Amino acid sequence: MKQQESSPATVESGFRSRQFWQLTVICGTQFLVALDYSIINVAAPSIGESMDFSSGGGLAWVLSAYPLAFCGFLLLGGRVADLYGRKRVFIWSLAGFLLASLLAGLAWSPSALIAGRALQGVAAAFIAPAGLGLLQAAIPEGPQRERALGVYGSALSAGFVSGMVLGGVLTEFAGWRSVFLINVPIVLVFGLLAKAHLDESRDRHASRDLDLTGVALITTGMVALVFALTEGERYGWTSAPILLAAVVAVPAVALFVWVESRKRHALVPISIFRTAAIGAANLINVLLICSYGGMLFILTLYLQTHLGLGALPTGLTFAVSGAIAIVTGIYAGRFVERFGLYRVLLFGIVVETIGILVMVGLPEGYGLALVLIGTSVNAFGHIIALITTSIAGTNGAEEGRQATAGALINVSQQLGLAIGVGVVTSVAAHFAAGAGGPEAATLEGWRWALWCSVGFAVAAIATTVLLRRRFQGD
Repeated sequence: MKQQESSPATVESGFRSRQFWQLTVICGTQFLVALDYSIINVAAPSIGESMDFSSGGGLAWVLSAYPLAFCGFLLLGGRVADLYGRKRVFIWSLAGFLLASLLAGLAWSPSALIAGRALQGVAAAFIAPAGLGLLQAAIPEGPQRERALGVYGSALSAGFVSGMVLGGVLTEFAGWRSVFLINVPIVLVFGLLAKAHLDESRDRHASRDLDLTGVALITTGMVALVFALTEGERYGWTSAPILLAAVVAVPAVALFVWVESRKRHALVPISIFRTAAIGAANLINVLLICSYGGMLFILTLYLQTHLGLGALPTGLTFAVSGAIAIVTGIYAGRFVERFGLYRVLLFGIVVETIGILVMVGLPEGYGLALVLIGTSVNAFGHIIALITTSIAGTNGAEEGRQATAGALINVSQQLGLAIGVGVVTSVAAHFAAGAGGPEAATLEGWRWALWCSVGFAVAAIATTVLLRRRFQGD
């Protein structure tokens, strides 16, 4: 492969064993990144009881510090990996994740805990794109990479669902600090495996000068935007913090686009969105995660507050759909290989939409079976669609922009999650306010929120059809 420090012969000489360990390390660390995203949700009540948070808002920052930092630094992480070595950045970021986990697990104060969570997010923002860039560099574009990306997507789904289950188990039997400290031995193992089995790769022909203006603008803009979207319902959409965040986010993102379109060595060249299906894949990805993230948030509320399930039974309920997603993801790459990107993507989104439609009329009682059926159907379609957009969003990327393309996929997912949760919570609150008694009103609001998730999925279908020509291999 040109523009890489490793040669094709190096990759092919130990193809079977070396590629296995490369995928194990990359997918394993992505599993960990996704797990730490969701594992804190179940532990939050125990943290609130154990530590002296002056208000509920302080505890909320324990939940939001990780995704805010993760989304804010993703594009920087991808470009640094491309410029200075993906393996190097990957290993050093693992070390940072380990230290941040230690800080959170041994936290002596709320501020130390929040700092640990934020630093975990920063480290994860370098790990995720570097790992995806390493995968692309190690495996040539084609059927082999598509299958590898299927395993990669399965690892992400498994990590997110496992976090909901493992968080409950660890908190109950080992205390909330174990939720963070369990990362230490896992990261040590993956770090050693990465050093032994990953091959270095980077953009050797690009200028080493980092686009600091672009870094400052996009980091500020993304953090402010995600904060406004995720915290709008809690603070109030017209409150001073949310309005201030919006005033910062919109000009920063707009100025970033303007600056990047005029720079020779941009952090994210605007031309990348015209490369193959990258632009279309990221747009569809946002809509997919809007639909899925909003649905998952509403169903969690329904299971816990309406059906009275505890955190662990709720996590186990979602584990069923998680298991389906894991198995499906392993074969998703083969579906793409046989039927093409467009057909598989469209099929996946349609099935995902059907899964949500099954659940839009949430019943007052005995709704667990309905949720199990709906989420199982949804998971089957969602993981197919998600892996297809990941393939489309990374295929065709220039050798020196592989980690950047991976960062964009992650950014679109984080934006989708923030937008989806923000919108459905507002829709649920709006329609609940105009309904009957408290319990009936809440249920009515959730039903309308699920219709909103259907709307996002239908928008993804329409966008896929309209942008059909943008997908390769169709």
